Amino acid sequence: MFVEVFDAPVFVKTGKRIVREVGCVSDAADFLVQWIGDRHDVRAEALLRACVDVQNGNKPVSVVSENFITFARLNGIWENPETVMPWIETCTREDCIPA
Repeated sequence: MFVEVFDAPVFVKTGKRIVREVGCVSDAADFLVQWIGDRHDVRAEALLRACVDVQNGNKPVSVVSENFITFARLNGIWENPETVMPWIETCTREDCIPA
């Protein structure tokens, strides 16, 4: 099975106070489809094509993960993981074990 998971998740702002985690090529493709919507964004469209190429096994995952970070930064939606991570709640061992 082909694994398309990023080495580290990318966090992007999707609203005034909403941050979305993009952790794999499929997440990136879903985000880009929503981003493009009715607008013509050459960078987003090229990155979406790269997602398809990765899913077809024609490019490495790093192509999408690295370029998705660049895309997010250029569009002012990249969120520093260090500012997001403290807000993510982790489960304790007791919380993770089903009752």
